[in-house]
Amino acid sequence: MTIWRQRTEAFLVLAWLAMGTPAAALDVPTAMPPSDPVASGIESRLSANAQIVSRKSAPDAEDAQAAKAFYVAHAYAPLWVAGQGLSASGQLVASEIQRAGDWGLRAADFALPAPLTATATPEALADADVTLTRAVLKYARHAKGGRIPDPGSALSGFIDRKPQLIAPLSVLEQIAVAPAADAYLRGLNPQQPGFEKLRQAYLQERNEQGNFVTVKLPAGPTILPGQSHPQIAILRKRLGIPVPTLAADVPAPSEYFDPALVEAVKATQAKAGVSRADGRLGPKTRAALNAESPSHIPALLANMEQWRWMPEQLGETYVTVNIPEYEVRLVQGERIVHQERVITGKTETATPIFSADMKTVVFQPKWGVPDSIKVNELLPRLQQGGGLRSGLRLALNGRDIDPKRVDWSRADITRYQIYQPSGDDNALGIVKFLFPNKHAVYLHDTPTKNLFNASGRAYSHGCVRVRNPVRLAEFLLGADKGWDRSRIKELAEDGPEDNAIKLDAIIPVHITYFTAAVDDAGKVVTFPDVYGHERRIRLALDGRFDQIAKLNPLPLGSTRPMEFASGEGEAPVQNRRTAEAARFAPASGLGFAPREPQASSKSRYRGNTTNDIIMRQLGGGF
Repeated sequence: MTIWRQRTEAFLVLAWLAMGTPAAALDVPTAMPPSDPVASGIESRLSANAQIVSRKSAPDAEDAQAAKAFYVAHAYAPLWVAGQGLSASGQLVASEIQRAGDWGLRAADFALPAPLTATATPEALADADVTLTRAVLKYARHAKGGRIPDPGSALSGFIDRKPQLIAPLSVLEQIAVAPAADAYLRGLNPQQPGFEKLRQAYLQERNEQGNFVTVKLPAGPTILPGQSHPQIAILRKRLGIPVPTLAADVPAPSEYFDPALVEAVKATQAKAGVSRADGRLGPKTRAALNAESPSHIPALLANMEQWRWMPEQLGETYVTVNIPEYEVRLVQGERIVHQERVITGKTETATPIFSADMKTVVFQPKWGVPDSIKVNELLPRLQQGGGLRSGLRLALNGRDIDPKRVDWSRADITRYQIYQPSGDDNALGIVKFLFPNKHAVYLHDTPTKNLFNASGRAYSHGCVRVRNPVRLAEFLLGADKGWDRSRIKELAEDGPEDNAIKLDAIIPVHITYFTAAVDDAGKVVTFPDVYGHERRIRLALDGRFDQIAKLNPLPLGSTRPMEFASGEGEAPVQNRRTAEAARFAPASGLGFAPREPQASSKSRYRGNTTNDIIMRQLGGGF
């Protein structure tokens, strides 16, 4: 084979790979043995590896094929060795991979070449070059989130994110010409400020880990907030909460159960799934404290991993909803301009994790009932001869029809439109925010304002309900169109039905699941693992995929409660009796709970309506 033919076939391989052809499907050309001893050794090593590629995991096989194509295209010239050892670039890359732990990865996952001596043979040099190339490709994959290649199938169908992987051949092409190969590798890790804050907290805690002393709480009486007891000093040490100061910097008694310590206990109770996060120090709370590791490192690593699945660019202006925190934020640049409480999905109807672009703000919306509620909750009642109630209407091809005229034992309810007109009874309130997505999830108002007072706010069928959504609309439309508050208030209170206002700018919406964050003071703040996703990520990072109890959406037509496997991967849910009671409780649901009368005659919320009836029928809201 001539050199010209060899390089021509190599470039064809590169082109096929660039077009997305799986590397395993390509017959990578074999070049004539090169004359350089090291290059010849590289060719022999790659040819030998080709015999076992089919037995490797898919990512490793892809890396091997990409390495083969890259080396063929460069006539098997070494990438990392020079003379009798690693080149300066090779040394920097090897050192960077050894520091993988600084980025939340594991250095032990990457096989590095054995130390080279002044008498290293060409075969040893070739082996070092190929070994380091493979380590680079694996590092690139892990840095981009490839340790969990498909979170949706491995962890939960409610996680609609995938690692932001770079094709292995592109990695080699880019690092080969990078001014600093080690900097290139570092840059493959997430660059968002949120990731970096978590990373710095992880580094600090990792460095201090040897100083942790696990303090155990002995048995004792139930201690209430505001009381004093000798065990409070132990509790304070266990949670790392300093003794508060009184006036004139006089230290308060260390045995006093002060408000800051109470809040720390509540956070521990919520995270551990204690039935009532009331801040009391009782037997269950003692057990939770004694069982819990004082280290935040596992949570920090799990949350850092989620950043590897996030879009690299969040947007100049964007909306983010953090489910475990039950908060929505509007961010411009790096500044939070608006923040508000939200209600998210129940465990069995969890709010999915994904990103999409907001397109429209709708005032006085209709509510289109989703297929899941049609099939799982409305169809059984219609089959038993019941009606729709709560002002719901049935339509087919845009024309209203009487549901009693349909044979529901044979009809496909998903072919019909079931909707609730706008107005005082409407489950969506007076405004909704649309960001088209396959999950049919959006942000919206709700008449059920009392639920925002709860500490845990997982009540919906999956959509995100926003407290004071009109204020959010003011910020969005003010920035997008320059509209003032009075105009938006008029649209919200007296505007036409289903009035869709299209946004001129693209506003990304990121639904996230971060159970750990770092506040402005540099302190790690944790939130309840409400759906159990953090536990699943931890298990996956440990390679214990077989122990993960996946949380997936119920299929249409299924009305049974969500079942969870026991063990470490179990989602934190209430006990069975409480969970069953909650399914039929009349206080949950989007617009389906009793509402307190409002004083203003202009308010859209004027007390209880027929929504209460459908609330009792459905046992929950959207």
